[in-house]
Amino acid sequence: MIVVGGGAAGLAAAARLAKAGHPVQLHERRSALGGGWRAHEEPGVGQVDTAPAVLGFPAPWRDLFRKSGRPLEAELARSGHELVPAAPVRYRFADGSELALPAERGGQYTALSEAYGAPVAERWRALVDALDDVWQALRPLGLEQELRDRSQLGRSVRSRLAARRSLAALAADTDEPHLQALVRSIAHRHGSTPERTPAWLGVDLSVARRFGHWHVRAVDPERHPQDTGRSSVLTEALAGRLATRRVQVHLDSPVLGVQVTDGRAVGVRTADGTSHPAAAVLVTCDPWDLTEHLLPPGADRVLRRNVRRLQPAAAPTVSHSLVEETCPAVTETVELSADGVPVVTYRRPVPGGTLLSRHDHHLTAPRPGFGVAWQGFRGWLRRPAVVTGVAGLYTASPSSAAGNGPSQTVLSGALASYACHDGLA
Repeated sequence: MIVVGGGAAGLAAAARLAKAGHPVQLHERRSALGGGWRAHEEPGVGQVDTAPAVLGFPAPWRDLFRKSGRPLEAELARSGHELVPAAPVRYRFADGSELALPAERGGQYTALSEAYGAPVAERWRALVDALDDVWQALRPLGLEQELRDRSQLGRSVRSRLAARRSLAALAADTDEPHLQALVRSIAHRHGSTPERTPAWLGVDLSVARRFGHWHVRAVDPERHPQDTGRSSVLTEALAGRLATRRVQVHLDSPVLGVQVTDGRAVGVRTADGTSHPAAAVLVTCDPWDLTEHLLPPGADRVLRRNVRRLQPAAAPTVSHSLVEETCPAVTETVELSADGVPVVTYRRPVPGGTLLSRHDHHLTAPRPGFGVAWQGFRGWLRRPAVVTGVAGLYTASPSSAAGNGPSQTVLSGALASYACHDGLA
């Protein structure tokens, strides 16, 4: 079994497959695992993450570690870390006002009542309550089960998802300019626009209220002075899990092609000219790289046709700076323009002061590795399926039907590992 790519999806899939008893090789083109989540040194700043310092929806991470050999809490404890609740997100609006919004249902109602009055707070609570039902409808559609075809999107499902509505329309339902900007920002944070993003992506509000916000904390800051708020600790722990499960990791090993014989994936070819045979291949690169460079001509025409109609998501510009101020805890601040374009700043304590990581969605560029931009409801089924039209070839990435959030990417790796395991049984 070969896994192509050592980002979050590839690590998640490899760990699960190895735990299930499959011999696994993982090929990563870079010199370190982690993909976009790997830590790196920034000149004049120190060790930084491009990954967000504050995470929502930790359940997929917990499930991944538990089902690959050791609970997440126990794994983090071994390395001197823990996952702890984060402070409420602080929003700053275009008119200069601010709102600290807790994750809890009661806390949200209180904060919104004090800021805007009880009627606004009640409308918000009703909106997020309705999105709770959307969350239940979404779970079997690419998150906990594979989204395969239109048969799963019947009339009742489309009705629950409000398939014809955009996130911009959902934002207008709040009837409060600040909260409209907050809802619209969800689309931008996923690399899309509110007008082209389905309303059901507002489910992020339900997920945040249900699961809260979390960050990694170093139990002993003197031992791990750079690690509080460093989310790459999770992928480093996962890389350690691969070593425990005897996954053969090949770094600096770009895969140049998937070998297909008689309609079946039988291995890969790497940059050094070596052919690596395999019973199955799981690819975690972006779909454009897969169809344009890795697959032989003519393989899986349906996938190629769908990918040609997709567009890469717009990734924010990420910058880091070190300031000489005290930062007692990890924080997330979201500055919103009047129409909801966000600048997300994470603050975390490091030696010498506070590390600021700024994710600016005013300055974006299409980046295939960031996922797929939304093009309305219909574009959902154009995203690469977990099980492709080539026997023995599977995909997982931020471009999957689950979406491009960190936890959703981990879930795509889980679904691909399940499908691969079943195919090899």
